[in-house]
Amino acid sequence: MKKNSILLFAGEASGDYHAAALVRDLKRLRPEIRVSGIGGDNLAAAGMDLLHHYRDVNTIGLSEGFSKIRNILSVYNTMKSELKSGKHGLFIPVDFPDVNIRLCGLSRNAGVPVCYYISPQIWAWRRGRLRKIAARVDRMMTIFPFEEDLYRAAGVKADFVGHTMVKDIPEHVDKSELRHTLGMDPDLYAVALVPGSRPAEIRRMLPVMCSAAQLFLEHFPDTQFALPLAGDHLSKLVREILETHHVPVSVYSGAASSVMAASDSGLVTSGTATLQAALAGMPHAVAYILDPLTWFVAIRVLKPLVMNKDVHVAIANVLAISAEKKGDSAIRRMLEAGFRIPCQECGRPLFVPELLQHQATAEHLAQWLVRFRIEPKLLEAMGEGFTWLRTQLSPREENRSAAGIVLDCLENKMR
Repeated sequence: MKKNSILLFAGEASGDYHAAALVRDLKRLRPEIRVSGIGGDNLAAAGMDLLHHYRDVNTIGLSEGFSKIRNILSVYNTMKSELKSGKHGLFIPVDFPDVNIRLCGLSRNAGVPVCYYISPQIWAWRRGRLRKIAARVDRMMTIFPFEEDLYRAAGVKADFVGHTMVKDIPEHVDKSELRHTLGMDPDLYAVALVPGSRPAEIRRMLPVMCSAAQLFLEHFPDTQFALPLAGDHLSKLVREILETHHVPVSVYSGAASSVMAASDSGLVTSGTATLQAALAGMPHAVAYILDPLTWFVAIRVLKPLVMNKDVHVAIANVLAISAEKKGDSAIRRMLEAGFRIPCQECGRPLFVPELLQHQATAEHLAQWLVRFRIEPKLLEAMGEGFTWLRTQLSPREENRSAAGIVLDCLENKMR
């Protein structure tokens, strides 16, 4: 039975999305496999037995986290009990390192092999965790190519398995047909507003995005706005905010990449959605606002002490900066086309614009929407960068699939 039972922990929306694709592939290859643990609606739909929903532990920032300590402890104790139960042949932690790295230690002590999926972002900050990961993880599966080399250099068996979204988001779509399917007006310019997957993010970002949309409408009244929900549980909150702004916004459930592929440009909150936007080929500006306490700690304490100076909130920028060191990237292509998009924090050129904290104003966001509307050469250069990015995230032919690696781990073929 142990070889047919997997315990999995995905503590946020992005992990739920990636892990659901993995579970679907596992079920297709081995229908008898049972997966249980912490996740969300996508994992439940894929066939995982939810012990808790990730909403019980999902927080952002310091001040929001305090109110969920009791829930986090309850979930942690559930996972601890499961790992000690002897029922499971494998533990798959999915990103979410603050909890999962601790659980990896418990799993190792309980004799349950660990196959980590979606590497913690040690390349961004707290690289010291690499030693702890090497001691607690049997196999690492990465979705970004540069992570594989980083782990292998530290003695961790690691494989770049490609990014889930490359398969899920087609490169070429019929925009007119897609708009017809979504019920969008085929003749109006379309802007996507993507405010995030957490309630705290939405409360901070959506009002600013709506205000930017109002400013844009003053110049371009022939515009429609589309908002993809990260989950139905966010519907009430989103509609309450939209009711206070006079912007024609259509809300879509569970169709983020389709909405972005059907849109002409967009505003995107930092996170997984930034990569969705890039793979969907949608010109966009990335924005993010933290609560004041977390922002102060991040900028005044964490960034100078433990964060990589090349860290940026848009995943497309992280990949472009990494590749830039090897002589080719979307940033170089943008510069060659005559466009220099400076980072507001460090001044270096970026691939996609990032507007953070005090820079994330309605006026600045609206300015980027206007540029996307009136500068075709900018769109062309950005589109070439999106094509480059897709190539970088496509799995290498010689690499194993994530599901194949997991099945090997179940059979104790770790090395």
